[in-house]
Amino acid sequence: MLCFKKPVLITGITGFIGGHLAERLLREGVSVRGIARRPDEAASLAARGVEIIAGDLLDEASIVRATAGCQMVIHTAGWTGGDKAPHELRWSTNVEGTANILSAAKTCGVERFVHISSIAVYGLNNAPLIDESMATPFVDELYPDSKIAAELLVINSGLPYVIVRPAATYGPRGGGWTVGVIEQIKHGFCLQGLDSGLVTTGYIDNVIDGLLLALTHKSALNNIFNICDAHAITYREFYLSYARMLGINDLPSRPEWRVWLSRSKFAGWGRRMLGRQLVGSWTLHFRFNPSQYSIEHARNLLGYEPKVDFREGMRRTEEWLRANGHLP
Repeated sequence: MLCFKKPVLITGITGFIGGHLAERLLREGVSVRGIARRPDEAASLAARGVEIIAGDLLDEASIVRATAGCQMVIHTAGWTGGDKAPHELRWSTNVEGTANILSAAKTCGVERFVHISSIAVYGLNNAPLIDESMATPFVDELYPDSKIAAELLVINSGLPYVIVRPAATYGPRGGGWTVGVIEQIKHGFCLQGLDSGLVTTGYIDNVIDGLLLALTHKSALNNIFNICDAHAITYREFYLSYARMLGINDLPSRPEWRVWLSRSKFAGWGRRMLGRQLVGSWTLHFRFNPSQYSIEHARNLLGYEPKVDFREGMRRTEEWLRANGHLP
């Protein structure tokens, strides 16, 4: 059992990582408080003893109210991709929102600030193995650049911090890397050429194990960690693993030259005319990524070790997807 004298605050508590983290902390006997823009979505957590504070990252008063009296903050909230939110709101959520929660944490004397970032900050790096010592340059795309900017705010905040960079986090109740993949396949998803780029997965229970170490381990302070699984797989195998859950043994493939053509000036003009988002360099790089993300730093300093491998993680994920009506 973990021993904290005061509550731990989780931003984004209704999200995939935030919700799983709250449940694990409750099992460890920790008093948990959460910020939620829509408190009704946190009803099940509230019923289990989580104190839910109605608030928004861009509403400074509600953030201070939620942070007051908390010992630790785990900042999981943020815009994670997609086109639904206006451009300005996406950036402000990830950057101004982080600035607001950092300010509140400093005002309220929080002892440790754990910030959930992303491996997206490594940008266009083609190294076979990417670790935390590598540069994180801006790439002129909103999501990775906003995560880089938020990290810089955390590092320069003066607070005791830990930055965690998850990879493709999946598992029960997962969104983009779980239910989102199933929905893509149902709606005619195509592989991109051979789709031999690498995806480093992170089964949700493994990621939560890493977050608990970030929250509690003395050596974690003022450090940055990749927290994901130990081995990368190809995008082809990743998507086919989900396709097989639907009884599909192969997926259609779009010629790779057409993918790269989408970066041409003509294609860019066409997408603008149709009001569609342009395909950026980082977006294509991410799909054809030749890199694996190293967890050796977390292993050596924190003793982090992923317990659930990809095969078992997908088995548990399929079980949840089937039980919740996402599979026939």
